[in-house]
Amino acid sequence: MARHRFAVLFLALLAILSSFWFLLDVLRTTNHRAGTFGVESYENRFDALRKIVQPHAVYGYVSDNPPGSASALAEFHLTQYTLAPAIIKPTAQERFVIVNYHAKDLDPRLLQANHLRPIASYGNGVELCRGRTR
Repeated sequence: MARHRFAVLFLALLAILSSFWFLLDVLRTTNHRAGTFGVESYENRFDALRKIVQPHAVYGYVSDNPPGSASALAEFHLTQYTLAPAIIKPTAQERFVIVNYHAKDLDPRLLQANHLRPIASYGNGVELCRGRTR
């Protein structure tokens, strides 16, 4: 009987501790919420560009994120989602290319490396460029 009581107490303690850690995670998320970069803030960032993007037109996409990183992939998919029904491809080999950068100013090396010429800046790290087509 003592083993059963010990097991029940141990499980109750484990449940209380896991609830405590869950509450800490919720509080941590709530406190850091203002600094997150979610879908709504991403849509707001691309708002000016979204107004001129043609539906079903094909645009290239270049970012200053490291290629293959999780943030590069996530931001590419967010860009596709935000600018739908336009078609966004992860290439600089389109007539028009959307450049997504995070620094204060666009790095000219990013443009040179991808053979891009700036057309318009929409602020918030979003630029439309003319790309070298195939």
